[in-house]
Amino acid sequence: MHLNDKFSSEHGLKQKLKFIFDQSKMGKNFHSILEIAFNEITITTAIHKIKSNHGSKTAGIDGINIDKYLQMDKDELINLIQKQVKRYKPKPVRRVYIRKTNGKNRPLGIPTMLDRIIQECLRIVLEPIVEAKMYPHSYGFRPFRATKHAIAKIINSINIRSNTKPIYVIEGDIKGYFDNINHKILINKLWKIGIRDKRVLAIIKEMLRAGYIEQELLEKTDIGTPQGGIISPLLANVYLNDFDWTVGRMYETAKFEGHNTNVSGKRKYLKNKGVIPKYLIRYADDWMILCTSEQEAKRLLSYLRKYFKAKLKLELSDEKTVITNITEKPAKFLGFLIKAEERRATPEKPEKKIVGKNYPNPKKVREQVRKITKEIRLLRSFTKIDQRAAQVEKVNAIIIGVAEYWKTSICNSTFGYIDDKVNRTAVSTFKRIYGKSYRQYEIPLEMVNNRPQRHEQYSWKTFGIKYEDLWIGLTKAGITHSKWEKYPFNQKITPYTDEGISLYLKQFERKRLPLDRPPLYDVDTLIGATTKKNKYNFEYLMNREYAYNRDRGKCKICDNELLYGQRHCHHINNKLPVNEINKVKNLAWLCARCHRVVHGNDMPESFGKKAINRVQNYRNSLRTSSLESTL
Repeated sequence: MHLNDKFSSEHGLKQKLKFIFDQSKMGKNFHSILEIAFNEITITTAIHKIKSNHGSKTAGIDGINIDKYLQMDKDELINLIQKQVKRYKPKPVRRVYIRKTNGKNRPLGIPTMLDRIIQECLRIVLEPIVEAKMYPHSYGFRPFRATKHAIAKIINSINIRSNTKPIYVIEGDIKGYFDNINHKILINKLWKIGIRDKRVLAIIKEMLRAGYIEQELLEKTDIGTPQGGIISPLLANVYLNDFDWTVGRMYETAKFEGHNTNVSGKRKYLKNKGVIPKYLIRYADDWMILCTSEQEAKRLLSYLRKYFKAKLKLELSDEKTVITNITEKPAKFLGFLIKAEERRATPEKPEKKIVGKNYPNPKKVREQVRKITKEIRLLRSFTKIDQRAAQVEKVNAIIIGVAEYWKTSICNSTFGYIDDKVNRTAVSTFKRIYGKSYRQYEIPLEMVNNRPQRHEQYSWKTFGIKYEDLWIGLTKAGITHSKWEKYPFNQKITPYTDEGISLYLKQFERKRLPLDRPPLYDVDTLIGATTKKNKYNFEYLMNREYAYNRDRGKCKICDNELLYGQRHCHHINNKLPVNEINKVKNLAWLCARCHRVVHGNDMPESFGKKAINRVQNYRNSLRTSSLESTL
C-alpha cells in the first residue's frame, strides 16, 4: 500500500507509525516508505535520538561527530540528508574491537555520523512494520523488552502446571552470527515481511556492502551486517524471525482446532494429538528451546542444524550448542544460570514440586566485581577532593547497574559477595590515601548525602569522601531489593498502539516514552533567526526542547506556565562561541514579559524578591559576557 507522507509534527509521526503497525498486522505491504523516512520531522526525531546517545561523540572514518551537523542551519542540514539519500553511497565503517569476557575480541563497526542519521531515519519507519510480524518470544533489541522478560518467560515455561516439565534445554549458539548473515536472504526476508519499497531495499543493500576500514585498508563485506550499525539489530531480528516461527508453530503457536480456546485447553488438545511441548525464547542471536523429553530435544536439534545450514546459510556451534538436563546441571543464558529444582517448602506450601530458578552466573559476577574494584583503586590516583567524589559516584553507578541487572534472580548471596569485595577494596584504598586515620571516613549509609532516597534508614557502614561539608559515600548492592518478574511479558505492550502505551505507562510510570517531547516546532522561539543564523542553528532547535523539559514548561523567573506565542528561549551568555552557545546549560525558558525585563525593561511591581534576584542574575550574566567580549 502507498502511504501518505503528509505530517508536520512529532505527534503526526507517532500516529503514522501506529497506522503502519496496524496495517502490517493485517498483512499489508508498503511501497512509499522513503518519503516518510526522510520527512523533515522524521529526520529531526532521528537526530534527537542519536544526540542523546553517548556514541554521538564517536566519529566514523571521516572524523566528524554530531556537533558539526548540530551547528548547521536547519534547512541546510535537512536538505543535505535528503540529497544524500537520492544518490546514496555510504562510507565504509571504522572497525574497532571490544574485549569479550572470554578474552576474545568482538569486531564493532562505527559508521559515519551522516550514515547513522540515515540509518536511524529508516529504523524509525521500518520498526513498526517489523514489530507487527515478530515472534512474540523474541526479546532482544525490541521496544519495551529486556533480558528480564526473556528470563521470566523461561521460568514461567518450566513452572507450567503439568506432570511433564520442560527440563531438557537446547542451548543455541550460532557461529559468528552477525558476520555471516547472507545479504540476498536478508533482502528477501525484508520483502516478505512487507517492505516493498525498492528504493529502501537498495539503500539497505548499499549499507550492507559498504565495507570497513581496518589498519587503513578497505575490506569488502559480501556477507554480514556490522555490529554497531543502528539498523543492524533490526535486520538481525528479521533474519531469524522465520526460525522463531518455525519452532513456535511446532507447539506454542500451533493452529488450534479444538473448541476450548483457553491456554490450558489448547495445550491439553495438542498433547492428546501427540504434539510434544517445546518453548523457544530468543534474545538477539542467543536462544534456548525447552523440551519435555531428551529424545525430542535431540530430534529437534538435528533438524535445526540442517535448517540453519540450508535456509539461513549459518552453522550452529558444535561446542556451544548443547542439550542440558537442568535438574542435573544449569543452563547458561544471558549471564544467568537456569535450573529446575525442588522449591523450598513452607507451611503454606509443604508439598514437593519442581520449579524453575535463575541465579547470577558467578563467572560473570566476578568479572563485574573486578571492574568495580579497579575503579575504586583509581581513587588513589586523584589528588583533588572533587575528583575523588566524582569517582565515587562513577563507582556507584556501576554497582547500581550491576545490582539492577541481577535483581530479577535469586541474588542475595551475590549481592553479599559484591558488597564484601567492594568493602575490602575500599578499606585498602582508603588506608593508602589517608593512612592510620582512614576509619574517620567510614560512616553509616544514612549519613551520606549522595543518593539520599536510596541510603536513608540504612545503618550499614561504608566509606565516603568529605566534599564541602557533604559526605559522598560508596553505595551497597544489597540495598537493591530483588524483584522477580512474576508473569511473562504482556505481548500487548508496544509503542505502536494506544493500549500498548497505556499498559507500559501503568507498569513503568516513571519512565518516559520515545517521541515524548513537547511539540515546539513553531516560530515564536525563533526571533532573530533570519539575521543570526549562526546562533540559531540546528543545535539550538535540538537543545531548546531539552531545556524546555528541564524547566517543565515554566518560566525560570516567574514560574508561570509558558504559553504558545509568549515563550522565549533565552541565551544566558550570548557571547559564547557557536559550538558552546547552544548547550542546554546555556539556555533558559522565559515568558515574553520576563524576557523583556532581563533585556532592560523596568521591573514589574508584582515581582517578589525571588523573581527580582533571578532577573538580576540573568542580567549579570549578560553584562559579564559583554564585558569579556570587549577585552
